[in-house]
Amino acid sequence: MKDAVLGLEEFDIEFVKLKDGVHEFNYRLEKKFFEVFENEDVLTSDIIVKAILEKSSHLMNLNLELVGKVDVSCDRCLVPLSIKVEASHHVLYKMLPEIEEKQEHDDWVVLTQQDYKINLAQDCYETTLLSLPMMRNCDDMVIKPCNLQMLAKLNDLSGADEEKFDPRWDKLKELFKKK
Repeated sequence: MKDAVLGLEEFDIEFVKLKDGVHEFNYRLEKKFFEVFENEDVLTSDIIVKAILEKSSHLMNLNLELVGKVDVSCDRCLVPLSIKVEASHHVLYKMLPEIEEKQEHDDWVVLTQQDYKINLAQDCYETTLLSLPMMRNCDDMVIKPCNLQMLAKLNDLSGADEEKFDPRWDKLKELFKKK
């Protein structure tokens, strides 16, 4: 992966310039955003990100809200599918006067005196990908855009039409019939 923050400076928030209180930032995630992360799964995207940062003297509370759609290839027949994205992510930043090294935890991030900005690109990227289903196919769609030629070819290659019997199972089936 490229240094993802390079080229995504618009996702920087220089929190040292912000007054205490609530601040709102808006972003749009499109195809070029995912290209920086070298993600080839996302064909196109149109996601609106609303970031609400609540800053106080030693804490920052960040809430990300993502709404939009992502186009990915179907896992079965490779036809493009449009998947809705509705996700949220929460991060707590703790600002400590002195610490030997930067620490990250699941629920919070420690910032040192040398830190003056945070970059939300990685959080936006991961939140988007985690909101996508593991199996990407058209099973839940009303209109199924499947590539029928690809599905027929897959069935031919898998040998799904051939019935293969193992005679050992016949002996086991006889045991169930006796009861």
